[in-house]
Amino acid sequence: MLYLDYLAYNNALKRVSIGEKLLLGGGSLALALALPRPAVLVAVFAAMHAVMALARIPAGYVLRLWLAPCAFLAAGLAGVAVSVAAAPFDALASVEVGGFYVGVTGSGLAAAGELMLRSLAAVSCLLMLATTTPAAYMAAWFARFPGLRPVSEIALLTYRFIFVFLSAAGQIYTAQQSRLGYAGPRRSLNSLALLAANVGRKAFLSANDLWSALTARNYQGQLTHYYPPQVASPVRLVAIAAFLAVLAAAGVF
Repeated sequence: MLYLDYLAYNNALKRVSIGEKLLLGGGSLALALALPRPAVLVAVFAAMHAVMALARIPAGYVLRLWLAPCAFLAAGLAGVAVSVAAAPFDALASVEVGGFYVGVTGSGLAAAGELMLRSLAAVSCLLMLATTTPAAYMAAWFARFPGLRPVSEIALLTYRFIFVFLSAAGQIYTAQQSRLGYAGPRRSLNSLALLAANVGRKAFLSANDLWSALTARNYQGQLTHYYPPQVASPVRLVAIAAFLAVLAAAGVF
């Protein structure tokens, strides 16, 4: 995740307006969910990866980012594609297991295919935003809207705490490993339990320290956000609007 944050701050599109990226990513995500036609989903998936390529995000790292979503997607697709019944049913292929019939139907495969395309398109939008736009800048951009300021502040603090947890967990893990804390299944389980307990304790103490620091700096219930001044490009805005219009037309007609 530290490398992801580094890429978000140092990619080739770092000077592109946050609003443009949010319009492209958020608009494509909305269309992918609202108009799940295969052509629209494939276009969204290809466009998001083209943007990441323009941002010079390493292709190997993008593949690594896809590992976790694909694992959850595979489990979900199996539940959609596979049908279980107490009696024989019309299936492309089935097998009897313990008195139940497990098989795959044409409708199940069609639903699984649509779910796969929709999930790939939606996740690609989020990956594009995560790799090209720092989370702190997005929180600062959303904080300009009064109704979204509390949500953006909580999101920003949560994001910052992730790095605190990662650092604490890494230090504890290194200390345990140097003392052979993971030599064997039983010791490994015990070490993991101790690691989780200590990270939770450190999180509570860090939260208390954060509140003390904010209070000492005259915190009045509102954080000060910063992100570099940016000017949206009319050309890019027109191109994004045209792309979203084409997607919407393809999804409707």
